[in-house]
Amino acid sequence: MKKIFSIISFWIVAISCSAQQGSLFVIKDSTVAKDFKQVHESYLATKNAFLFEDDNYAVRKTCSGEWGGSIWFKNKKTGIEYASEATCPVVVNKLDGKYIVTNTLAHLSGFTQVLEISNPDSLEIFELPKPRQKKGKTIVRYVGDNQSKSKKGTIQLIDSVGVLTLASFPYQGDLFHIITDFKRTFVSKIENKRFVTIDTVSNEGIWTYNPEVIKTKNDQYIVFFNNKEVKGYLEIDDNLITLYRFKE
Repeated sequence: MKKIFSIISFWIVAISCSAQQGSLFVIKDSTVAKDFKQVHESYLATKNAFLFEDDNYAVRKTCSGEWGGSIWFKNKKTGIEYASEATCPVVVNKLDGKYIVTNTLAHLSGFTQVLEISNPDSLEIFELPKPRQKKGKTIVRYVGDNQSKSKKGTIQLIDSVGVLTLASFPYQGDLFHIITDFKRTFVSKIENKRFVTIDTVSNEGIWTYNPEVIKTKNDQYIVFFNNKEVKGYLEIDDNLITLYRFKE
């Protein structure tokens, strides 16, 4: 019941805020005659080996789909790696000294969770649980057993069912999110643990099963999407959001 109320509240706030906000973002829609695979691979070649990295931490992710996922912070000075439950990480942004982890999963109706981590050293030091079974030299573990189940050291900013997040990006000191309800796609921000719509990116559902943000050297955010109806990528450059669709 709580989740249903959250979804209804999202739409009420979205409608009211959309009418009040000006054109904070410039949104363009373009169709390009390029090979999807080639463009995708060219961007992947520029991708950092880590999901996020700064002077203190190297951050990676793992994902076992509906069986769970994790975000891992390795302290560069101590070499100790800390983990938190995160299903499944899309991007990590750092604002005001805090790490904001955006998680999303396209399973069933989809969901989004955004976590705030002030001090990664306060997270759990993960220990792999004992095997479920041992059959001679064979060790049996279930899918997801290698994922953290801890929420220690995290603050949940939002947990929303029916919403998939493709990207989160900073602009003018705030964090914005590209989200979809699988029917339409929006730029939103979080207020009081709810998504508030700022603008419409597309009147279509732009989504993919495994969204992941690629941050370029020029601080652009690139996220590819590929489903049975449309494929392409979003390019976020400051307040310019360009939707590139690929011709079949």
